[in-house]
Amino acid sequence: MGKPPEQVDELLKLVRDEDISTLRALERRLLSLLEQKERDEALSRHGGTDRDELSKPCPNVPIDPDLLALVGIHPANPVEDDKTLIREFIARRLTD
Repeated sequence: MGKPPEQVDELLKLVRDEDISTLRALERRLLSLLEQKERDEALSRHGGTDRDELSKPCPNVPIDPDLLALVGIHPANPVEDDKTLIREFIARRLTD
């Protein structure tokens, strides 16, 4: 369902001569779009089951759907790596 390589090359030609700050801004926007699409896909796969499972033992704890959508989309990491990943995600959300 992806674009053929020729179309991707055409998209790259549009930004090839841009300065670094413009490319960084584009990178941030693309990463944000990618994360949103991954969250949407994860939510459609999981439905409400993860939220339901987490709500049973902790009924009074609100669960942010964006963070819940991150569950299972990244490889298993040590806890410190997960904390770093979550901090970076929050920082990106605050700067966009």
